[in-house]
Amino acid sequence: MEGFLSGLHDSPFHGFSVEFSDYRNYQPGDDLRHLDWRLYARSDRLCIKRYMQETNVRFYIVCDTSASMQYRGSNAWSSKLECAKFLSGALTWFLLRQNDAAGMVTLSNSGSTSLSPSDGERARARGTSRSERETRGAPQFIRPSQRPNQFGLILRELENLQPSGGACLSELLQHTVRLVHRRSVILFFSDLLEPSEDVALGFKQLRFHGHEVIIFQILDRDELEFPFQDPKVFQDLETGARRAVNPQAAREKYLTRFNAFMAAHKELFRSLEMPHCLVRTDQNPWHALAMFLAERKRFK
Repeated sequence: MEGFLSGLHDSPFHGFSVEFSDYRNYQPGDDLRHLDWRLYARSDRLCIKRYMQETNVRFYIVCDTSASMQYRGSNAWSSKLECAKFLSGALTWFLLRQNDAAGMVTLSNSGSTSLSPSDGERARARGTSRSERETRGAPQFIRPSQRPNQFGLILRELENLQPSGGACLSELLQHTVRLVHRRSVILFFSDLLEPSEDVALGFKQLRFHGHEVIIFQILDRDELEFPFQDPKVFQDLETGARRAVNPQAAREKYLTRFNAFMAAHKELFRSLEMPHCLVRTDQNPWHALAMFLAERKRFK
């Protein structure tokens, strides 16, 4: 990781710390304090000890605010966006406590109108990308910092996030590519319900620029299992379109398409070496934090 401050994570640069890296030949002008005199006594070679420099890391919280994130099934403890806020706040607190810098990238919801779903009555059943996109506000960018007020600043921004508008994943990813310049760790929260080539291209661009991306895909039990029994009217939260559906007749086809959709995402993230964690809103979210801590070992 490239950072400016002393921290917990390995850096691509060499410096002086307790972690030995390797030797290099002595060059005129090198500090004689770093010569290995024991190696010189054994081999008659003047060599400098090099150590692995340790640095801090810049983290970015990137949160999807499309209207689909407001869905909350009857068995869920929160909506998908509320779950994303909860995890984002917990991880931000953790990162700042270990002296890493935390920032945020989101899209403004100004000028958009959100739809209110009735709990457990409307499931998302979309298999194709949306060509119609609502006009969204400017991206909201909080520069990574370790300042004492950074946690409160990010919490206020999280609290103001409201789900609204159409599909915005590809736009959000492009803003992230444009705004995040130095190599960083990006924590991405979304339901990923936007099958689009532009979305895959955005993740590939982030990987190309050297960023480490951890995906937290937040889904409701209704979307994963389609447990409905009686005929219902389903509404697309992003377009307002309604359709009467017999769940028993549609379940098999829905699950086939949805599982293929999930498999395509998993394959994309596997090829890009991006850790992927499925977070269900009807289950304890702490396993997502455990996954993050396990992946964090790669950065130490």
